[in-house]
Amino acid sequence: MDLQWKKLVTKSFSLNGFSMKGDAMKHIINIINKENKKNQVQQFIDDILKNIDKNQLKDNLIDLSIIEKAIHNIKSENDKGEIEKDALTVIGAFDVPLFSFDSNHKQFIKCEEYDRSLHSDAISKSLLYKRRYERVYQRLERHKLFLQPSIPSQLFKRDFNSLTPLSSLLGNQGKKIVLGTISQITEDSYYLEDLNTNVPLDFSKAEFELGLITEGSIVQVYGELVGKTFIADKILLPPVEERKESLEYLQQTDMFGGLPSNKVLERLEKYEKEMEDNAILFLCDVWLDSELVLEKLDYVLESYNEDPPFAIVLMGNFTEHPLSNGSQYNLKSYFDNLASIITKHSNFSNTRFIFVPGPTDPIGSLINILPKSSIPNAFVKDFKAKVPNSIFTTNPCRIRYCTQEIIVFRDDLVNRMRRHCIIEPSDEWDISQHLIASICSNGHLCNLSIEDRPIYWNYDHALSVYPLPNVLVLGDKADQYEHNSHEMICINPSSFSTDFSFSHYIPATKKSIFCSAKISGGNNEGNDQDHSKNTMNVDDSLSTTTKDNLSDADIEDEIFSAPNFTKNVGGQDGAQKSKATKKATKETNDCDHSDIDSDDKQQELNQMDESGEFDFESDTEQQEQEEKQIKPDEFERVQQMKTNKRVDIFDQEDCHAIADEEDFQFFSSSSDDES
Repeated sequence: MDLQWKKLVTKSFSLNGFSMKGDAMKHIINIINKENKKNQVQQFIDDILKNIDKNQLKDNLIDLSIIEKAIHNIKSENDKGEIEKDALTVIGAFDVPLFSFDSNHKQFIKCEEYDRSLHSDAISKSLLYKRRYERVYQRLERHKLFLQPSIPSQLFKRDFNSLTPLSSLLGNQGKKIVLGTISQITEDSYYLEDLNTNVPLDFSKAEFELGLITEGSIVQVYGELVGKTFIADKILLPPVEERKESLEYLQQTDMFGGLPSNKVLERLEKYEKEMEDNAILFLCDVWLDSELVLEKLDYVLESYNEDPPFAIVLMGNFTEHPLSNGSQYNLKSYFDNLASIITKHSNFSNTRFIFVPGPTDPIGSLINILPKSSIPNAFVKDFKAKVPNSIFTTNPCRIRYCTQEIIVFRDDLVNRMRRHCIIEPSDEWDISQHLIASICSNGHLCNLSIEDRPIYWNYDHALSVYPLPNVLVLGDKADQYEHNSHEMICINPSSFSTDFSFSHYIPATKKSIFCSAKISGGNNEGNDQDHSKNTMNVDDSLSTTTKDNLSDADIEDEIFSAPNFTKNVGGQDGAQKSKATKKATKETNDCDHSDIDSDDKQQELNQMDESGEFDFESDTEQQEQEEKQIKPDEFERVQQMKTNKRVDIFDQEDCHAIADEEDFQFFSSSSDDES
């Protein structure tokens, strides 16, 4: 009978142009025998053929892995439990696929075999910069301002700009546009490098607006070669390509990793729309050695107990101070305490808990090199047994939820990038907006030199953000922010251990809500004193209205809004200014409960409005009524970004992060270069 089925399987696959490997054939026969499909053999074979994703096949040879995926798709078609398992996939940094750009065929080719060692040779270092440059250059070549018309008659009818290679500058007079990486070959002297050569760069009189320019940044420069030095008149970040355009160019190329078959994607898309209440929480700096932080985390879980989120992403650091000299094993007891808190809430049995290590978390190496490995199993073995749905992954990591791609990165990027800036950023934009513009334009999470930010050379591609993901989560100690850039949502949940704030993301609506777990009770006063060194005073963090309405032993929850970054708020302290202004507004509206004279506050606010330094949103009457009706111990989620009033930098016409015709009016055209 097995021989008969083998002939039937071989015939069916041959008619569809496939050849079977021996292990794949054996697997099909075993399933027919075990699952009593003897009377439905032909139907079972047809179902397998329908669920084979032909777009991901390299040739017509079918192996065991392809059959296993097809059978898994068949089982999960009508099984909701299987669909939920497929809905979320975590891809570690060391599992991200590597692609190299073929300049001849103008396409990305997946590298199946490459050096995967952590300590590689010098060739890997040169390939690191080469891949970074090629990802930006191929994108710039396809941009409408640099794309040369294919029809010769259109050369003089449509204006376009041309990129001049650095090797062609010598003897080529006039203003030119060049693309290169800023490097410091000799001390205190900066150079512009491409794949062939380098030239000294003088940007002392160059105009620059948006972005954080550091050593290692890829920039486009407009200027002229004088002697042997390129004198820059203007420096711009490369134009950003929207996610939709990148996917159209890449077609079926999966540069993110973990892409399911088309049939599974259809089911996941349907599931994503149906499950409107599914949410993902993002928490950063969850100090497990702090009793106060564990208390707040327990309160968050209790608040979500009736409607638990689909997943909770907890980012390090998981201790207040780095663990060393044998104290690393204390992390095991800290995770055991966390497991007891999670298991106390029975409704979280299906919630995925994803742990991303922070800069100081012990991972087997004292050197903070990216990407960081997951927390060793020796510390979390017991935790995994108690919380089976826990996932310990790398930093950064990638999460695929249904049809959405999410990149999570834990690092204090705002301070790190600002500290290494070689050009003073403009005060016209907030520092977080400068940061996101640099990440999107360079297509890299931390485009510093490897001396300033050590990276494993063979895994630099794990920090790539090309094409742009749907959601980019940057775990940073800076104040909360959210920006929309080219169909990408960028979120910073801020530090949970500092102000107990976190982010609530709803994939179905693609909205992010900033929340806070600021509570205080009679038993907390002692804890506040004990933890005054590592946490903020909870009572002091509450607004004046909250303090005056309730007693110290029964203070209600404080739900706050993160600052709205607008074009008028600039500098590194823009976040603090916006938050202070919003708090002052709320205290002025509730002047009956304020300890500060309301007339002085109103006068201060009037001065702010006249100066134009601040730009904040006034709450509606409905919101004011809801705030007055807040009950003690009631956990609410507050919508943070009001899109109808928020001014986003990436939608501004005068923003130089998006290259348009106005940016290049003074640039020389291709006809000038040809002459």
